[in-house]
Amino acid sequence: MRLLTTNQVHVMEYQGHYYNRSDALVSSTTLSGQYLQYAESVTVLARSRKAQMIDLRWPQVDGEGVTVVPLPDPASFARALCSIPALLRQVRGAAKTCDACCLKLPDATALIAGLYLWLTRRPYGAEVVADARQATVLAKGRSLGVRVAAWAMDGLTRFLVRRASAVAYVSGYLQARYPHPRPDRRWIICSAQLTDDLIGSPRPVESFQASPFRIISAGRLSPEKGHVHLVKAFAEVCRKTHRPLGLRIVGNGPLRAELEQACHQLGIEDKVRFHGFVNQGPALFGMMDQAHLYVLPSLTEGMGRGLIEAMARGLPCLASAVGGVPEYLASEALFEPANPAAIADKVLALVDDPARLAAMSRGNLAAVQALRSANLESAKEAFWQAVGNTEPCVVSSVS
Repeated sequence: MRLLTTNQVHVMEYQGHYYNRSDALVSSTTLSGQYLQYAESVTVLARSRKAQMIDLRWPQVDGEGVTVVPLPDPASFARALCSIPALLRQVRGAAKTCDACCLKLPDATALIAGLYLWLTRRPYGAEVVADARQATVLAKGRSLGVRVAAWAMDGLTRFLVRRASAVAYVSGYLQARYPHPRPDRRWIICSAQLTDDLIGSPRPVESFQASPFRIISAGRLSPEKGHVHLVKAFAEVCRKTHRPLGLRIVGNGPLRAELEQACHQLGIEDKVRFHGFVNQGPALFGMMDQAHLYVLPSLTEGMGRGLIEAMARGLPCLASAVGGVPEYLASEALFEPANPAAIADKVLALVDDPARLAAMSRGNLAAVQALRSANLESAKEAFWQAVGNTEPCVVSSVS
């Protein structure tokens, strides 16, 4: 099939090609490469701006079999509204060249494209990767305008999911938030690509006795990821243990300067290292292999892909009990979100307990076996076969 899809990242056009400029950690392979396993060609609708230069670490989005249709990328809400007619023209033109469509939700571009497809009676599939309401409010703030926008995005996401021909969710939590009426047209599919080369080995007890005790956290440095609470918790742990400690924060984003300032004020700047943007792959996995503990302090998560990849490396993990995270991590490894004291207590209980850390390493590796890419292949095949089905989904009532 010739697949049309939306992309949540904003891309930069440079010398006729398109690159992912997201601050989030992204795969070093083409973002749409996974789709080419099921489609002859992929057309990606993505917000785009022209660039005079690029960061060579940014992955290229387009390539063999993958075409990017650039959409307006306005800098303000007013300009975003004015750009809708141009966006619809691009969506209409791209849809004519494809025979199957799949929306990645929640996302403003996907919502507009989805409404167009629904109004024109074009069937489409959907991949649901986050909680629209939580993600919007936590990332943009709690002003009245943001809360109204979050409510609208949440409702439209629910509306489009119910009318999709097929839906893939990254967690059971999201399936419950955005239900689809037909059990035979919905699947829970972990989006982490757990190939054999990514799976690590159980860590022996001795590996957790080395100093300093290294904690790592990876993700975009934005409000919804909760790094400020991790930094405060780490300062508390430093005050309460004599063991040498280190914290590595991998990723970039709008809060980096604020987090660095917080580390200075807390007197832990010599123990915290900000690594900036790092592609997923050997460099990131090498950092994980050198660490003793992974901490995910997010305030919202659809699944927690970085967490699952850390578990797959055999790394003991702690995480906020939000979204789909409790589906993948044992309850004793969860803490209340936005609670530095709770994070600190969990870390302190592990710092001097190498036997427990080794047991967590073994448990995490066992937990992710079902999420290996090969074990999910039948579900993926069924989902993409349903996406390629030209029969639209009919629902009996409006949500």
